[in-house]
Amino acid sequence: MENAVQTFFRYFPVSRRDERWGLYVTTAGQSRIPARATYPPGGHPKNYDFDWRRGRVLADHQVVYISSGRGWFESRGVGRRRIESGDAFLLFPGVWHRYAPDRRTGWDEHWVGFDGEMARRLVRNRFFSPRAPVVRVAREDAALGVFNSIMDAIKTHQPALQQVLAGLTAHLLSLLYSTAQASLTEDTHEAAAIREAVRLMHADPQAKFALPDLARQLHVSYTWFRRAFAQHTGLSPHQYLLQLRIARARSLLAESNWAVKEIAAQAGFESEYYFCRVFKKKTGLTPGEWRGHSRRKA
Repeated sequence: MENAVQTFFRYFPVSRRDERWGLYVTTAGQSRIPARATYPPGGHPKNYDFDWRRGRVLADHQVVYISSGRGWFESRGVGRRRIESGDAFLLFPGVWHRYAPDRRTGWDEHWVGFDGEMARRLVRNRFFSPRAPVVRVAREDAALGVFNSIMDAIKTHQPALQQVLAGLTAHLLSLLYSTAQASLTEDTHEAAAIREAVRLMHADPQAKFALPDLARQLHVSYTWFRRAFAQHTGLSPHQYLLQLRIARARSLLAESNWAVKEIAAQAGFESEYYFCRVFKKKTGLTPGEWRGHSRRKA
């Protein structure tokens, strides 16, 4: 029936292999909740079921994505938030929460529950926080594609299903984190400046970049540039450029017979000595050792 609740979900056992993998899925599903329908649908295990009055506390993490409709989300320490189509919210172990669609609109929800050392590490390192559980998804097509792939994997009983689901869940988390990082600068001239800086560095990593001059060229302050660049890429502008130059040097060492001094110059390093010192620090090998190692592998 057009106005009936449509739901599909699974709960999964977790093996020692799954735990050793570092990320495992506990549940996944999707529901179409029409207007004025009872929520949530029945059939869930007792430790996952809830109602709006009591709320719920989980032992694992979840991502819930709303692809249509609207409703409400509330968690301890954050308060009540309006949820619109295109929003996702994260649930954290031990944190009381509740959510429900607006009875006038209903909603379409998609969720995946997960846990493991990788998930706990992401929260410990503040990639995700119970203080900021709601994320406006920037790439809804990609997020919906991930959930569709999760459903397909479950329904076709793919081999090593837990590892397939863990990979898809990690992809979903990366999309949410990318969205959160993009919101730090929004789609402004400053955000465009970071994208242009990254493009210039990739286009010619051996060029003599004076990073304060690059910031002025892009019409932003150098203080802002360093902070926003690190938020966007996870590295300072200097370290990002250094990584690009090391990557170019590795390729030249493996693919050419050039002397180390020439490779240092081609990769944008000011001297052979500085190049060798940085290369050893970043890779654990001297340039000569790297060349020999790469050719033995080939």
